[in-house]
Amino acid sequence: MAPPVAIAVVLGEDLLREVFIRLPAPDDLLRAALACKPFLHAARSSPFLRRFRRVHPFSCPRLLGCLLLRPGPRRRNSPVLLTYPSSSSAAAAAAHRGDFALSFLPGFGWQGDAAWQLLDCRNGLLLLKNVGSRELAVANPVARRYVCLPAPPTERAVGHGLVADDGDSSAFRVVCVSRDAASRELRALVLSSGELAWSDVGGRACEPDLVGSRPMQANRSLYWRLEGGERMVAFSTATMEFSMLQVPPSLRQLSFDVVEKGEEEGNVLHLLTMSGFCIEVWAGTGDGDGGMAWRRVEKSVRFHKVVTKMFRPSAQSYQHELDVVGVAAGVVFVRQWDNLFSIDLETMKLRVLSKKDCSGALIYPYTIVWPPSFFNLA
Repeated sequence: MAPPVAIAVVLGEDLLREVFIRLPAPDDLLRAALACKPFLHAARSSPFLRRFRRVHPFSCPRLLGCLLLRPGPRRRNSPVLLTYPSSSSAAAAAAHRGDFALSFLPGFGWQGDAAWQLLDCRNGLLLLKNVGSRELAVANPVARRYVCLPAPPTERAVGHGLVADDGDSSAFRVVCVSRDAASRELRALVLSSGELAWSDVGGRACEPDLVGSRPMQANRSLYWRLEGGERMVAFSTATMEFSMLQVPPSLRQLSFDVVEKGEEEGNVLHLLTMSGFCIEVWAGTGDGDGGMAWRRVEKSVRFHKVVTKMFRPSAQSYQHELDVVGVAAGVVFVRQWDNLFSIDLETMKLRVLSKKDCSGALIYPYTIVWPPSFFNLA
């Protein structure tokens, strides 16, 4: 068998990356990259890692668990990480050394004098707002580092989103959606980590208000549901444009999340929900007239019996649909009343994460970029 260096010389970097992109898992890419310097050089480039992570959306983010912020007095209820039961030893070690009370922030985080509000969470980074100064910060609890950002130049911010770069874990964008009170227009303000200055990139007329400020994210776009449930607004970080999307009629009264399905289906939007205690996945494509054509593409087994057996529900909760909190790394996080549990989308295994005080909690799946950030350092 030819040595790895000889293979790299024959194939060249472009063909070598086409081989690497077909590896089944990120751990396989790590092993291949460590075979020789040419392999490492081909695999560590930011554009390639960005593509690899998008092709493997279920396995590339390393799931640490769920970040929970329960309601109540700020000093007694700082964010906590509920570790995912099947996290690897490396992920568990990263979670253990993290400071999720954010005591490294100015004002000593949740335990200090400054009042911080959690706005979004992506790829191990948190987007936070100082309630007093209106300044923002992007924090990494595992690395115990943060970057302070200027306050968005608007008096009426209605939504925020954090977009982490799949190729460079130190790069990010922050999107602030503002509402013009006079014209009812939504405007997008964008800040990049390389510049730390806000740019007004455009707007769109939109009469309904956003339902909450927390976004969903997939296919390099941010999505917010609109009041009434019939539509949602999307903001593309590739084109810097807004668009309006119809929600499938059967999902308008249900909670759902948008999910990545891989690079080859980047023009298709997938929604994951729970209906009748079953997981459903819906796929939507543009119909050419500005609307969306939706079809249900997946439906799981019914989880009603196992959920009721685990949580010993009251008569009321038998009628209570499950609330989809979010989807990350091939796992869907679901809430019912005070209970929080997860379902692995590959094995359909259900795990109980918490049976206490989850009904009013702010919950974010917490992942870190994988392959790890040192992989693409020059």
